[in-house]
Formats: sequence, C-alpha cells, structure tokens
Amino acid sequence: MALSPTSTKRSETDVATGVTAYGQTFVALLFVICLLSPLGASAEEGIEHPFIEPKEIKPETCLTCHPEKKEGRFVHTAMGMGCESCHRIISEKNRTTITLLAAGGQLCARCHEARKDPVLHGPYQAGQCLTCHEPHSSPFKAQTRSAGNSLCLECHAPKLAKADTVTLFSFQKVSKADFEAIPKITLDPTLDFGHPCATHPVARVPDPLHEGQKMSCLSCHTPHAAGMANLLVSGKGARGLCDSCHGAVREPKQAKLESQLQSQLAHDLSTQFSSKPCGNCRNSAGGDPCAE
Repeated sequence: MALSPTSTKRSETDVATGVTAYGQTFVALLFVICLLSPLGASAEEGIEHPFIEPKEIKPETCLTCHPEKKEGRFVHTAMGMGCESCHRIISEKNRTTITLLAAGGQLCARCHEARKDPVLHGPYQAGQCLTCHEPHSSPFKAQTRSAGNSLCLECHAPKLAKADTVTLFSFQKVSKADFEAIPKITLDPTLDFGHPCATHPVARVPDPLHEGQKMSCLSCHTPHAAGMANLLVSGKGARGLCDSCHGAVREPKQAKLESQLQSQLAHDLSTQFSSKPCGNCRNSAGGDPCAE
C-alpha cells in the first residue's frame, strides 16, 4: 500500500487507529496464503528413511548425517531434548519411518503456549510457524528465516511476479494471487522510512522505547498476536501507540525548555527591583527596601 507525502498530515491518533480499515482483512488474507502453504505437512505423512537399527535411534545417530541441524548460531532448545521430542521414529522389518508427533502449529504448541489474543498474525493463526521460523537452527535470533525487517518485508513488500508463483525465503512457493492479497507497504529505496506515513522511520534511528535498539517493524507491531488491529503493540499515553514514542522524545525536550524558562524567570525576578531606573522610580514614590 503506497503512502503519499500528504499522509504525514494525519494526526498520530489517525495513524494509530485510522489504519484499522486497512487491517480488517489482514488476518483473513494471510490465513488464505498459509492454508495453501506447503509447510503445513500432516503429522501422519511419514517419511521413508534409510533403515536405522532400533537400538541406534538416538540424537547422536541423527546428527551423524544431519550435523547442520545443530550448527546454527541460534539452536532451537528442542534440539537439546532429543529428536524424538518432535519426531516419531519407527524402525521395523528393515524399514524406518519418521513422522511428526503433531501437525503444524500443534507441534509447536506442545512446548510454546498458544496466544489467545483477538488479533492473530495469519501464519500464526494457521499454525504455519515454519513460514517465519526454522525448526532446528538459524543464524538469526528466535530461529527466524531472516533478520530484522527483512523477515516481514518478505511478504509485505511488493514483488514483481514474473510467473504464477512467488518464492518466499528462496524455497517456499505461493501463488501470485495469494501473495498479492497480503497487505503491502512501500518504503523508500533505502528501506529506512515510509511507513505508516512517508517520513516515518522504520530502521537505523534509535528506538525511543528500547534503549540501545533501532527502530524496526517490531517497534510498533507484535509478530504473533495482539489486542489491537494490525498487530499494533499497546501504547501508553493520551494518543496511545504514537504517543508512547513521540512522548518519550518530546518530554525530555519539554523538560529542558521548562528548566530554561524557570531559570530565566528566576533571574528576572532577582533583578526586577535592583535596576537603577526601577529602583529610582520606586524610591521616589516613598521608599522601597526591595530597590536597595
């Protein structure tokens, strides 16, 4: 969704609440794409595997052939629980079959409590955790498939589809129609600003609410579930979300200005009756000890 520079004239309240219409179809549209995602493998769909002796069914055996599953910078804690915490491995009659213990998000929910907020991210609602997360290990925190804003922009940035499908994260294919149904945002060429209005930063500048961090999609949105439309984070202050940041920036400046004004006022009061013209006038009217 392209936003023109005129959108900067909207009030902060409009930005926080006026985008509700834009987001009313957000969950529904993403739900469609996730239902059609190939990542929703059924737990009952067994995978044929080279035969493993039953006594050799253990993590050490698996990692002999699949060492990369535990070599990423961020390794899923489930890896420390053993392969069979997520996989059912059956070896019998010279045949080994591997299935998941549960399907999609139900498998993740065995350890990660499902959120029950009124607004759910489409992939999260559909149990498509693997749309955004690697199940074993990843170079990125929380085992995401990409870092920072690039994770969100994989689906929410416009792409020129030259075929009937669009590839996400270099492996997941979705139909062109389903991809285009996902709400899009248009940023400047540097991807540093442009949402929710043309001059609003989305990267590189300090995040007023998180010391030491930069602005990102997660400064304003939650990745899984929220109580507000568009997965907006709950904001404090009279103008909610916007005031949370803009107030944090505005208050120190206001406090500094008030301090300067109070200092100037105190100086003016201390010299108000000590200047010669004022003192002479007050004394000529019958004497004024404040003028001395």
